[in-house]
Amino acid sequence: MKPYFEEDGATIYNADCRDILPDLKEPVLFADPPYGVGKADWDNIFNLDWLPLAADASKCMAITPGTRSILALPPKIRCQYYRWTLSVRIINALTRGDFGFANWIACLVYSDLETSIFASGQDATEIAIRGQMPEHPSPKPYDAMKWILSRMPEGCVIDPFMGSGTTLRAAKDLGRRAIGIEIEEKYCEIAAKRLAQKVLQF
Repeated sequence: MKPYFEEDGATIYNADCRDILPDLKEPVLFADPPYGVGKADWDNIFNLDWLPLAADASKCMAITPGTRSILALPPKIRCQYYRWTLSVRIINALTRGDFGFANWIACLVYSDLETSIFASGQDATEIAIRGQMPEHPSPKPYDAMKWILSRMPEGCVIDPFMGSGTTLRAAKDLGRRAIGIEIEEKYCEIAAKRLAQKVLQF
C-alpha cells in the first residue's frame, strides 16, 4: 500500500492496522487502542484481535490499555511476554473513574525473551500537559509519549492506532524512525501537519 505521508523517517498509512501489520517487522511497537469507553463512535469496545499481528510485527510492545482494561491483556501474546508496567502521572489533569479521579497512564511492556528492556532509569514519571492539544477525542500528551519511547529499546517504532500522530512526533524528536497507521483520514492529515513542523510548538 502506498503511504499517505512519508518524510524524514516518518511514514503514515491511512488504513486498518490489521491490513498493514502483517507486512511489518520492526523492533518496537507502541499501541494506544480504543479503550471501549465511548469517547467516539469508534470507541465502543476494547478489541484484542490486533494483538497477535502486533506481536508478530515487533520484538517489544508498549500498550496503554486504559485503567479499566489492564487485566484484559493476556500474560503472553505470541512470543512476547508481559515484562513490566510503566506509569506516567499527569499532575495537571484529571479524569473521572469508578474509584474517584484518576491522573495516571499505565503502559504495559511486552517483549520476547531475547530482547532486553532494561534501561538505567525510573519506571514512573510525572509530566504536565502544556500547550495546545491536537484535535482528537483522546490525544496522548506529547511529554508522556516522549518519555515512554525513551524507555523502549532502540529502533523504528510502529504505532497501529496513530490518531493525531503524537507517537510519531515524539519519535521524530528523539531521532527515531516511526510508522503510523490510522484508519481515519482526517487524523492522518493532522499527524502529517505535525510531522512537517520543524520544531514542535507548545
